[in-house]
Amino acid sequence: MRSFLTLLVFMVFASGVYGQKIDVVDSISDNVINSIYQDEPEHVSKEATDSTRRSSFNGYPYAFYSPESKLAFGAGGIFIFYGDKSEDLRPSKIGFGGWFSTNKQYKLSVNPSLYFMENKLHIEAPTSFGYFINKYWGIGDSAPEYDSAQYAVSTFATTIKVQVPPWLFAADLTGLIFDYDNTDIDDIMGNEFLDNDTLPGSKGAKLIGIGTDLVWDSRDNIFFPNSGGYQYFKIVFYPGISDYTFAQMELDVRGFRAIKPDHVFAFNFYVQSTIGETPFYKLPSLGGGSRMRGYFYGRYRDNFYGMLQMEYRQYFWKRFGFVVFAGAGNVSHNILEYDFGNLKYSYGAGLRFLFNEKQKVNLRMDLGFGNDVNRGVYFGIQEAF
Repeated sequence: MRSFLTLLVFMVFASGVYGQKIDVVDSISDNVINSIYQDEPEHVSKEATDSTRRSSFNGYPYAFYSPESKLAFGAGGIFIFYGDKSEDLRPSKIGFGGWFSTNKQYKLSVNPSLYFMENKLHIEAPTSFGYFINKYWGIGDSAPEYDSAQYAVSTFATTIKVQVPPWLFAADLTGLIFDYDNTDIDDIMGNEFLDNDTLPGSKGAKLIGIGTDLVWDSRDNIFFPNSGGYQYFKIVFYPGISDYTFAQMELDVRGFRAIKPDHVFAFNFYVQSTIGETPFYKLPSLGGGSRMRGYFYGRYRDNFYGMLQMEYRQYFWKRFGFVVFAGAGNVSHNILEYDFGNLKYSYGAGLRFLFNEKQKVNLRMDLGFGNDVNRGVYFGIQEAF
């Protein structure tokens, strides 16, 4: 385990340094923070032994380098536990991640996902805050490369979800969502796209949203499913009490099929859309460590985003595994203007190490490629989807 972590840290560090030459457009920094488990844990089999239901904690250190952050050090991990002794109770978990760089950038996140009352009550509260360099290339599916795309931002964001069995819908869970986002644009760093008072969010904003969601989940395991599916629908409204008034919708559909145990084909269809005066940093965005790996998160953004990806996963030796993946997607002003002729493509491969054998949690590192010079290295826990 120690030698594998050392190898990964070295590979990530080397990739970050080399990235200055090959124009790596997404560093691992955001992806470690973003891989803090927003999915539903799996049902626990009635035949589960006491050993599989014991609390467990797994953590890891890492280091990386990017032109924006310079040298940075961080840690991440997950704590898994059970709220009571009910046989069918799903595991609760608390994920965390954080990093600090030599030029005083930082980002910290924590994500509790808790189950009570024999799974009838589920509470999530992902929370993050930090100061870091982000990028903005403008809006639309043809936003050109821009050397001064950087800007400095401070954020504090939290989303509280309280889910219970639905009364009106044929879903596994439905819930109430409260979202709070306080973002300050500290320095536009010469980005002319942000030197525009008519651009929503160019000075930052305080946003308060209220919404609901629906969950359908038939996966056999949350962390490395071999079968089943997962469907998630969310809609959040940001009314006049926010600095901007808009609505955001999200649909996430996943399916998993194994040709033999732990040799899995995974599929993911994802759609996100906004209506109203939406701050630019809340617009649906292409890229990142979960969807369209190979593009910096936000390389393309607009009011509508649609994406389809697939991945093959398997273990090849003891706890070691690999994945290969490919995807296609685009953004547009609305669904009717979606341009299939200008699709963005993503492909790549990654290594896996079975980090938590009992719960089947993987430590992952992916290398993704997109159109033109877009590419990125991604490091974190759990599969991309």
